[in-house]
Amino acid sequence: MNDETTPVLIVGAGLAGLSTAVFLGLHGVSSIVVERHPGTSRQPKARGQAPATMEALRTAGVADDFLAAAPPGEPGMRIVITPGVAGPALRDFADDLPAFESLSAEPYGGVSQERAEAILARRAAELGADIRFSTRMESFHDDGDGVTAVVRGPDGDDRQVRARYLVAADGHKGGIRDTLGVTTHGRVAPRPTRTLFAQFEADLDRYRSGHAVALWYVQNPDLPGGSATVVSTDHPGRYVIALADEQDASDARCVELIRTAVGVSDLAVTVTDRATTASGSHIVRVADSFVAGRVLLVGDAAHLMPPTGGQGGNLAVMDGFHLAWKLAAVLGGSAGPRLLDSHDTERRPLADAYAEQQYANMAQRHAPGLRDESVAELLDPATLLFGYQCPAGAFVAEPAPAPLFRDPTAPGAPAGGRAPHVPLLRSGTRVSTRALFGRTFVLLSGDEGEAWQKAGRAAAERLGVGLDGFRIGPDADLQDPDGAWLDAYGLTPSGGTLVRPDGVIAYRGRNEDGAAGLEDALRTVLCRAAR
Repeated sequence: MNDETTPVLIVGAGLAGLSTAVFLGLHGVSSIVVERHPGTSRQPKARGQAPATMEALRTAGVADDFLAAAPPGEPGMRIVITPGVAGPALRDFADDLPAFESLSAEPYGGVSQERAEAILARRAAELGADIRFSTRMESFHDDGDGVTAVVRGPDGDDRQVRARYLVAADGHKGGIRDTLGVTTHGRVAPRPTRTLFAQFEADLDRYRSGHAVALWYVQNPDLPGGSATVVSTDHPGRYVIALADEQDASDARCVELIRTAVGVSDLAVTVTDRATTASGSHIVRVADSFVAGRVLLVGDAAHLMPPTGGQGGNLAVMDGFHLAWKLAAVLGGSAGPRLLDSHDTERRPLADAYAEQQYANMAQRHAPGLRDESVAELLDPATLLFGYQCPAGAFVAEPAPAPLFRDPTAPGAPAGGRAPHVPLLRSGTRVSTRALFGRTFVLLSGDEGEAWQKAGRAAAERLGVGLDGFRIGPDADLQDPDGAWLDAYGLTPSGGTLVRPDGVIAYRGRNEDGAAGLEDALRTVLCRAAR
C-alpha cells in the first residue's frame, strides 16, 4: 500500500469541500480532495450566492467567473407562490428583498451548483489542491496526532494517506459523521416521501419577468400532494419540476403534470431527464458537534435543511471560508489547536438558525400543513444575511452580549459579528472595508489611532502573525468621504478594531486605551498562552 502525506485531507468535492480547498490554498495550505463521483455535479441543485458569499469568492479571485457564469437576464431571482407558473402571483418575494448596496459592495450571484463546482474545482487546483475523482475513502483513524485514511482510486488500488486534519465534506448521506459517533438533532419528516424531478424544455420566458433565475412554488390541488416547485436552469428554455408523492415517471405523466403546474393545457413540453429520489427521515438535521478530534464537519455533513430560502449552498461555501484561515493558522503554528473548537461554537448556532429559517420558508411557500407553533418567525433578509453574531468563539467578547442576530444597519458593530461594509477612498479609488479582509488580520484605526497601529505592528511581530494596518481619516491611508465608518464600527477617532481574516470582528476599543490590550486580544483569538 502506497503512503503519502498531506496537511489536510478533504472528503467530498461538492460546494463545501471545494470551497475549503480553495480557501486553504489561498492561505498557502495544500490539500488532497477525494470524491467518489467521476466529476463535479451535472445537476443544477443549489443555486444563488448571497452578497457575503460573493465577497468571499471575490477574495478567492473567482467572483467575476461566477458573475459571468450566471444565466442571462436581470440580476437576482423571481420567486413567487402561485397556483400556476402562468397564473397570478399569490406572493412575489422580490417585493420582500431590500436593496443591499448599503451592506455589501457585491451583488447577488445566480450560479447553479453545476457551474459553481466547476469554477471552484478549477481554482482549487490552481491554488495547489490535488483533486481526485472516482476515489473513495474506505476507512480512517484519528490517533490524536493526525488522521490516517485508506483511499481507493479508480484503478482499484488502495493508498494510505496521512493527514494532520480531515475535513468531512461527504454530504448528508456520507458516513464520516456516523463513524465518529457524532449525534444529530433536527426535525423528522411526518412520513417518508418520494420526489420526482423532471427536467424539461418549454417556452416559459414570458413568465420570468426578465429575471435570469425564476422559481415558482406552485400550490394547486390538482397536483400530487397539492404542490410542485418549478425552477429555471443555466440553459435557456430548460427547467426542472419537483413533485412529491408521484410514482409515475413516464413521459406522458410528466408532461401532464408540467402542464398542470404551468397552467397551460396545450403547452409544448419535451421531457429531457427524470429521476426519483426517496427522502430520508429528516427534513432538518444538524450535527451536535462540528468538531470531533482532528475531524471537522462542513456542508451537508454538518447541516441538512430544506432548500427553500437558498442558504444551504451559501452555508457550505462559507463553512470553508471561515474554517480555512483557522486551519492554516494552526498548521502554520501561529495559533493553538483549540482555535479549531471555534468552528463548532461559531458555525453550529448559525446552522441551527438557518435550518429553522429554511423550514419556516418551506411551511410558508410549499407545505402550509407543516406550520405550527414550533415554526420560527421569519427574519427580514438583511438581518438574516448580515446580522449574525457568534455567541462564543475566537474573539474577545464584549461586556454586553449581543443577540444571535442584530440589525446590521445599527451602529457600533460588536466583536463576534460581521465587520460592516463602509465605502472608503484609497488613492482616489472607491474601496469597501470588506475588500480589505480575506487573507490576514486587519487593524483599522481612526485618524488619531497611531497607538493602535504601533501596538499592532509590535504584537504581530512577537506572535509571528500576518497583520495589515490602516488608519482612516482625512490625511490617512484611507479616507471616509461619507463620514460613516466610525459610527458603523462604534469608535472614536482614537479607537480601533481588529478584524479576523474572515471579516469577523475579533476585538475593538472605542478609544486609545484599548490599544494596550491588542496583543492579549490576539493571543485570546489564536488560543496562544497569555503573556
